[in-house]
Amino acid sequence: MRPHRAPAHLGEPLDRDVTAVRWRSLMRCRRLVALSAGPLLAVGLLSAPPVAEAASTAPSAVTDVTAGPGSSPGTVVFEWQSAGKNTDYFLVETGLTAFSKSSSSSLPRSGRHAATFKISAKVRSWTMSKADAATAGAPLGSANYLYYRFFAVNVDGSKTYTTAYSKLQAVMPSGLPAGASGKGTDMRVATFNVRTVKATKDKRNWLKRVDDVAADILSTRAGVVLLQEISPGRADGKGGSTAKVGRQTTTLVDHLKKQGGKSYDYRMVRTTSYLKSGLPRGTQGGRILYDNKRYKLLSSCPEKTGKKTYNASCSFKLPILSSDGEKKRRRGGYALLQNRSTGQKFWAVSAHFDERHSTSKTTGPKYDALRGAQARSLLALINKVNTAGYPVIFGADINTWQSDKSGYSGHDAMIAGGFADALAAATRINPEYTTSNGFATTLKPNSSGFGSHLDVVMVKGGKGGADRWVNLMQNPDPDRPSDHNLVYADITI
Repeated sequence: MRPHRAPAHLGEPLDRDVTAVRWRSLMRCRRLVALSAGPLLAVGLLSAPPVAEAASTAPSAVTDVTAGPGSSPGTVVFEWQSAGKNTDYFLVETGLTAFSKSSSSSLPRSGRHAATFKISAKVRSWTMSKADAATAGAPLGSANYLYYRFFAVNVDGSKTYTTAYSKLQAVMPSGLPAGASGKGTDMRVATFNVRTVKATKDKRNWLKRVDDVAADILSTRAGVVLLQEISPGRADGKGGSTAKVGRQTTTLVDHLKKQGGKSYDYRMVRTTSYLKSGLPRGTQGGRILYDNKRYKLLSSCPEKTGKKTYNASCSFKLPILSSDGEKKRRRGGYALLQNRSTGQKFWAVSAHFDERHSTSKTTGPKYDALRGAQARSLLALINKVNTAGYPVIFGADINTWQSDKSGYSGHDAMIAGGFADALAAATRINPEYTTSNGFATTLKPNSSGFGSHLDVVMVKGGKGGADRWVNLMQNPDPDRPSDHNLVYADITI
């Protein structure tokens, strides 16, 4: 059995540990201090606001609440302490985003996809089943984590009294290990947003960073790396011919060859432009890197159209808003590869979803919906080309995260489309840090234990989930290779 590990506390206090209604008298004014009953009413557990006549009717205090992944995939084990006096049952309320019952908190009273579970007063340990976790919005393979709050409840006639554990916490259900069927081909897959060459005002431009980017890739020994923001333009970020300075794409391959020597033979599926010169375009940075010693390219992906150095081969375009021009159009890459040792064929896909966000209650969800549409268009492409039903590995900067108030539509769509997120691996390295770093020298962990993970490795048609997931980083690091960390996972297909 995998040992339970309590996640870090968020430390968001409640107004009171005990909720009660106290009548106002003419001589003495007292205010109502109540635990919001909204989410409980929503599931039929409370029929009226909580009412109390005396402190003695309040449930005993709840202490030492912890939760960790269960021994079975998709489950969570909750444990707590309580004397159990005046307690009819316990409640766990969950959400996919942070929430608070305090009227002074800026957090919403319930999280996105809120769910409430009733637990017997006789127990001090409860296992959330795989089905319960799915109901709460964290189905097996999603790598979604659950924020949760814990309560003790006493029902006395028509009156209900609630004692709350004061801290909001978070936990991820146990994942499915790679190779769960005992068969398949093991592989290490990475995703890496390497930062566009066009960011010429960075303190360290591409030509100063490319060695470090190559070193990070080689350190992982990943067989396939799904890249974002790797441009076919000049390596110095300027316009004009690439003949003398090379492209951002080709300079990375050159540095990998120089550093890797004869141990590797990294090649890029496409290095030239996807579009004819002069046409309006957005990023073309979705590219696929693979070690030719271990994997063979089966797709036909020509680099040129006649003598012109562009071709649309092995690329796809993502949807844009109706108000957008073609300069907002994003393009990614896909290709069919084959493991040279086992013969296993699989599709590799790299994408970069729309980057726009807004705190506006109308604009923010609009951008989130666009990322959902981009994910669904990607799924349609995969279904179209993958007629043989081979496994698919997907690496991307999805430009969204679970705690995003506007939603998580891009990720949700990929999970609904049958992909498993490798973040749900049995072993996770640096999950408490956000996968983007903004070139900051020192990164701070998220107090929930889960950083925003914009950079994903996903698999469809695998033989399980993932054994290991790594957010590659040093801390501190004054010379970060990119404004995103390389992320890799060990999977089985």
